[in-house]
Amino acid sequence: MTSDTYFKFRERFELFPHRYDIGWLIFTDRVFGLNFFVDKIYKIRVDEYASFYNHQLNYYLEGNVGQEEAFFNHVYHIVTERIGYYKGLKPFVSAYAKGLIYTEKLEAFLAFLKTIDRWHKTQPLESVISDKNRRIDQLEARIKELESQLKEAAKYEAGEKIIISKDGLPVFIDLIDQVRELKLPNGNKLVNSQTASPWYKLVAKHFLNGDKPIAIGTAQNYFPADKDNPPPKYTIISEKDKLFKIIQKPKK
Repeated sequence: MTSDTYFKFRERFELFPHRYDIGWLIFTDRVFGLNFFVDKIYKIRVDEYASFYNHQLNYYLEGNVGQEEAFFNHVYHIVTERIGYYKGLKPFVSAYAKGLIYTEKLEAFLAFLKTIDRWHKTQPLESVISDKNRRIDQLEARIKELESQLKEAAKYEAGEKIIISKDGLPVFIDLIDQVRELKLPNGNKLVNSQTASPWYKLVAKHFLNGDKPIAIGTAQNYFPADKDNPPPKYTIISEKDKLFKIIQKPKK
């Protein structure tokens, strides 16, 4: 594949090309696409690397759908080959000084490539295997932790649910409401919770309405967050369902 199929070039004599198109005003021979690509790296700022790369990648993907890895590999090869070339220059040749500057810029771009490398191209195989093994160890440890939590939680799971007589759910809820308001002789509430959620979750999880499960939404409608200003969907217990009254035993 030739360089012109990878990269977006400026048109010849185009005065106002996109900032991240490559090539020169007059000479834009696309055979030298890799040279133009690295030339652009030398000229742009480090914080522009992602924008430049994505601009060129999007152009490539227009004609090569799903080939993001191929584009990455091509760019990675260009950059690493050029770094190798400059590092191989002898200190006494005229291009050595510029080579140091170019190498620094190319290595900065290579560092950017490593941040987007989803294919482990920039990592040694041993490092990739080590990372995967470490991840596997972490996942296995997490699985053991979750299994332990499930085992502990299972201790508190009942083997069956308590059956509320058919049509007796409002009656039972009314009793719970009364329990929530009971006070001990010292003035403290017998039971207390910051929110109503423990109560409606208790009902939904551990009780049946006749032979039917109680949906958590159904139970929640009996326990508004603000009893003085209940929402429209709040289920009001009618007087006919208030069959029992819990009263304090008289003192002897």
